[in-house]
Amino acid sequence: MLLEMAAVCIPFMLGSIAYFFPFNTCYAYGTIILQQIKLNYFGVRFWFHDVVNARYNKLDLPLMPEKTAIITGGSRGIGARIVKKLLQCDMNVILACRTVSAGEQLILQIRKSGVISGRPKVYKLDNSSLGSVREFAEQIKKDYSKIHILINNAGVMLVPTYKETEDGFEEQWAVNYLSHFLLTSLLLPLLKAGGRSGESSRIINVTSCVQYMGVINFDDINSCYKGTYFTITAYTQSKLAQVIFTVALQQFLKDRALNVETFSVHPGVVNTELFNHTYLRGSWVMSLAKTPDEGAIPILYAALNKDIENKGGIYISNCKEYPNAAWALQKNIQKQLFELSLKQVKLHDFFQYL
Repeated sequence: MLLEMAAVCIPFMLGSIAYFFPFNTCYAYGTIILQQIKLNYFGVRFWFHDVVNARYNKLDLPLMPEKTAIITGGSRGIGARIVKKLLQCDMNVILACRTVSAGEQLILQIRKSGVISGRPKVYKLDNSSLGSVREFAEQIKKDYSKIHILINNAGVMLVPTYKETEDGFEEQWAVNYLSHFLLTSLLLPLLKAGGRSGESSRIINVTSCVQYMGVINFDDINSCYKGTYFTITAYTQSKLAQVIFTVALQQFLKDRALNVETFSVHPGVVNTELFNHTYLRGSWVMSLAKTPDEGAIPILYAALNKDIENKGGIYISNCKEYPNAAWALQKNIQKQLFELSLKQVKLHDFFQYL
């Protein structure tokens, strides 16, 4: 209904704006309005999806003392809840976070809450810096011989103004997608060592339902058209890229007979700091959203559940499999995204470290 209304209203609004403003201004306003309507539509639709499927969003935590897991963005929000639950599984848990002191403080809080199992360790990782990604990976390779679970969780959402990272990339593209693309490649040797037949290592890409409204604009990957920054476009593009990456990488891993599988996960509409840059933060609407604990469950399901062994490449929401976005299944898009990503992170081959 919202999209149908937009189809009627947007042309009228643009016509009104065009009477007073030049074309570029009209295009910018029209795009922003339409994107906001579509974002709200998907938010409401998948909030309802969370409510209807809440009964499936459950998971028993197995004991896995021999496993080692890495989670990026592990010091707050959903990431912090994942860390706590992985420690309850008695795992070795590596917190990769921008502020080491925040991660250390989280561990103290978890211990005070009564969770004494597991072996946590905090490392510095700034996902807005590809140099930091490389430094983190090198340190992990020195300290560990194998990794069983990599949860690419760190992210930013709907930042209000255009910002480039030190490497020259739009912030949401770099943090949400590109840094994790590089990190996964660098850690593949350890993930390969951690997997075995019937018990593969797992790569979890934390994405969003907005993958369905995303488009990869290879001509304007920074989502800044003639000086106007489209933050919704940038965010949805980064989330779609994660899903395309998941699907394409799974096929590459299968072709090489590696015991490593990839999954993309929508945690749900969750009340976390990610909404700080939106008008919803602090409103009564967010009280209807999932809690961070509830948002952590489908991610943990993808990381731990045995029933999805040999189902790599799937998209998970509320501990159930759902279709990937149509864009993610197009081989030419997968190929183009991989080629661009390799160029941006300065790799000649995604598997060059194996």
